[in-house]
Amino acid sequence: MAAVVTRDVLAKQLADRAEITMSAARDEVSWFFDTIASSLEKGDEVRIHGFGAFKTSQRAARIGRNPRTGEQVKVPARRVVRFSASTTLSSALKSSRGGRAKR
Repeated sequence: MAAVVTRDVLAKQLADRAEITMSAARDEVSWFFDTIASSLEKGDEVRIHGFGAFKTSQRAARIGRNPRTGEQVKVPARRVVRFSASTTLSSALKSSRGGRAKR
């Protein structure tokens, strides 16, 4: 199973690499994610060269089913976040794993 990378893991790596305190690193990591979130809330697209792009799109209202009862339920329209990996990231993933993992 793959490791989980949390904000604290990112902050620890930043603190070690930049030789700053954990507190300062946590603040920087939080600032980074808060900036992405606030940009998406405004409807802006966030592109990170060599990594990918985050953008929002509108998902239409639809009729779904309650899996427990089978009853139809109205699912309202909503805004969702989409991520598209850059070709650089996609290529790195393909070359490091040899394509899709088999189950």
